[in-house]
Parts: sequence; C-alpha cells; structure tokens
Amino acid sequence: MERSEINIYECKWKHCAVLAEIGATTFYDTFRPFNTEEDMQSYLKSNYTQEKIKSNLSTSGIHYLLGYLANEDQGYVKLIENPTGLNLEGKVMELEKIYLRPSAQGSGLAKQLIELAFKKSRNLGFDTLYLGVWQENDRALSFYKKMGFEIFDTRKFQLGSRLCEDYLLYIRL
Repeated sequence: MERSEINIYECKWKHCAVLAEIGATTFYDTFRPFNTEEDMQSYLKSNYTQEKIKSNLSTSGIHYLLGYLANEDQGYVKLIENPTGLNLEGKVMELEKIYLRPSAQGSGLAKQLIELAFKKSRNLGFDTLYLGVWQENDRALSFYKKMGFEIFDTRKFQLGSRLCEDYLLYIRL
C-alpha cells in the first residue's frame, strides 16, 4: 500500500459525529457475522451515539485520538484513565478502543495511533497500558503482540445473547 500522510489529533466536540460513525461502522462490520442483527443494533444504539461520545468527551479521564490518512478520517483510539478491577500493579491506562476503517488497514495508521497512546499515557504519568481483544480476532491479537503487548488474563464480554471471551493484554510503558 502506498504511504499517505498521517495526522492524529486530540478530539474535541466537533469530532462527535465522526467518532460515532467510525465506531459504529467498524464494530458492526467486524462483529456482525458472529452476532444477530438485533443484538448488534442494540449494542450500537447504547455505545456509538453522538450523545454517548459527547458524554465521554466531557468526562475527565477519557481521551480520544483521531487519525487521518490523506486528509480523511480513518480511525481512532479511546483511552480511559485508572480502570478498576484489574490484576495489574501501578498506574494503569486502558486502551478501550482502537478502530480503523478497512481502507486504512496496512497503512501504518494503527501503529502510529498505538504509539501516540503510549506517549500520551506516559506523559500523563501512567506506567501500564492495557486492552481487551476478542480471542477469535487473530489479526488484532497478532498486531498487539507485535506492538509489545502480552496476555495477562481473560474476561467475559456479553454482546446481547452471545457471551464472548476476551484476552486482556498489557504493556509496561
């Protein structure tokens, strides 16, 4: 794939619509083959609305970084400070979401988004970054391991009537 210029920005209120659209579209395209339409629509309506994104952007400790490739919005990461219920020591940041449009896969944008998440987490005083990934998402799992993440636990994730298993991965910053 030809390399295009990549730019990444901290999100503001004006980014609510694009964050909601990228999140909903990417989540749907990735997980629809494994779930019912009803379960998918219910999940999307509770997690990827502009109102939900606005609420997140106004919550202290939640950060979004939006990536552009050739001046087109192509993906984002969502970071959450101090998640609870983990078996990790130190000050922990969660990389709750990393979503890329299919057209941006292989472009280097995901790597740059992760690297900026590392930098932002370190700058805010965090020493560990963790994320969850569906155990059957081999491509994502391979990418995270390549970026230096290691599996430390598992968790259950309920999507409507389907119970999924996630790996939890971490990296020391």
